[in-house]
Amino acid sequence: MSPKIQIDPNLPADTVWFITGCSSGIGKALAQEIFTKTTHFLIPTARNPSSLTYLPQSPRILPLSLDVTSASSIRDALNASLATFKHIDILVNNAGYGILGDTENVPEESARKVFETNFWGAVNLSKEAVRIFREVNGEKGGLVVQISTVGGVVAFGGQAFYHASKFALEGFTESLSHEVPPSWNIRFLIIQPGGVRTNYGTSSLVKIPAHPAYSDTSFGTRKLEAFFDNPAFGDYMADVNVVAGIIVEAVMGERRGEVGLRVPVGPDSWSFIKGKYEEELVGLEEVRGLSWKTGNEKLLEVIGFLDEEKGM
Repeated sequence: MSPKIQIDPNLPADTVWFITGCSSGIGKALAQEIFTKTTHFLIPTARNPSSLTYLPQSPRILPLSLDVTSASSIRDALNASLATFKHIDILVNNAGYGILGDTENVPEESARKVFETNFWGAVNLSKEAVRIFREVNGEKGGLVVQISTVGGVVAFGGQAFYHASKFALEGFTESLSHEVPPSWNIRFLIIQPGGVRTNYGTSSLVKIPAHPAYSDTSFGTRKLEAFFDNPAFGDYMADVNVVAGIIVEAVMGERRGEVGLRVPVGPDSWSFIKGKYEEELVGLEEVRGLSWKTGNEKLLEVIGFLDEEKGM
């Protein structure tokens, strides 16, 4: 039998997790991790609840049908959750998918659909969770976990709309984290996995036919396509079960104040994100003289409250 994870005193034994996108990948692995290694209660969701039969029947589990793009589906799932467990403590917005193609050739409808799931689905659930944490949980509050990606900070050619949806989700979450007062005890955590051995490169990735002008194999989209089409690419990815364990560790670390808003997962994610920040810091210094020519340095004093809000 797998050993129980050491539960932090601030993460009670009756903690209730509500997780989207549990039919496969990170969501499935996370649901299994929580059920087998903690005493917590679990609400795994998927568009088709028959995809959740990998979990046993248990009074600790409430599998639900959920379409994150439907307001009524979100409402029904949350109401059913509260009727059964009376509270929800942790929301994990995991449902999402990718789209790969030359930006000029991606139909607007396809681009908007990615946002409906990756951004608006997570946004609408997050808003409902904040309300539940405040009105139902009271002083106990709650935690919203966004499963983003290294692609929520670093962009690569061929996935412009996927990156845009994740950049938007991270910006939304960062802003919302500054809106809720500390007294509500509502917190946020952004998980940024790198490459993970899931079905992301296959069934969870919409591939758009190449635009004739971008047929050169040296172009960014073609390189990424070749990477995903290589049967061996999964050999280099992180084990999804290890990633699920790290997410649980990050949640407990957040409770203890050991992690910040964002947690990169994987040496690829950590390295790409660190490299981008370092590159942008160099770039900022290079344009500092140009930037400061506006001459309104006193504005920094006036808007000082914004830095205080962010704990800077």
